[in-house]
Amino acid sequence: MEITGVQNHKETMRIEAFSDGIFCVAITLLAIDIGVEVKDNITNAQLEKSLLKLWPYYLAYFLSFVNVLLAWIGHHGLFKNLKSTDNFLMISNGMLLMLVALLPFPTKTLGLYLNTDAIKTAVGFYTGYFVIISLAFRLLWYAASHKRNLLINDLTEQQIKQITRNENIGLVTNIIITAVAFINPWIALTMSFAMWIYWIGLS
Repeated sequence: MEITGVQNHKETMRIEAFSDGIFCVAITLLAIDIGVEVKDNITNAQLEKSLLKLWPYYLAYFLSFVNVLLAWIGHHGLFKNLKSTDNFLMISNGMLLMLVALLPFPTKTLGLYLNTDAIKTAVGFYTGYFVIISLAFRLLWYAASHKRNLLINDLTEQQIKQITRNENIGLVTNIIITAVAFINPWIALTMSFAMWIYWIGLS
């Protein structure tokens, strides 16, 4: 029985290590598209203007970096409640990581079109992507908790319900933010900032 416990612990640690690697890669890729064109004989004023024009990319990077950081914290917190794993959980975790790895795509889209007439679509696409990520988190928690046998023994039923409630709040909130994005994208982004405070308080 003791050997089994050690084996389960090793399996969980391998998933966490692999997941941490994907989160690190996603954060690194966020910064790749930020840069200015190399030009000969450029003046200081021209370079300053070029750097300032990149503000949508800076904002998009900042938004995604914080969101990935909070997602990683949430992922770490979820796995602290696990003592074992199974195929359903690993597949669910893989689906979440697939979405995290693709996050540079909606981030780049937001940076490209934030300061254009396509801002509503850009913000709607960006915030909508986090609805999908929330669904993936919800599926991962369901995979971890629906049979209870993967959870640590001292996790109470009340704690399980609270985690489920938090996952549901995140999903519903992201849906609302996405809907608002097509009405007023700046209000939607402000709501995203407000949600950071909520999630940081739960961390």
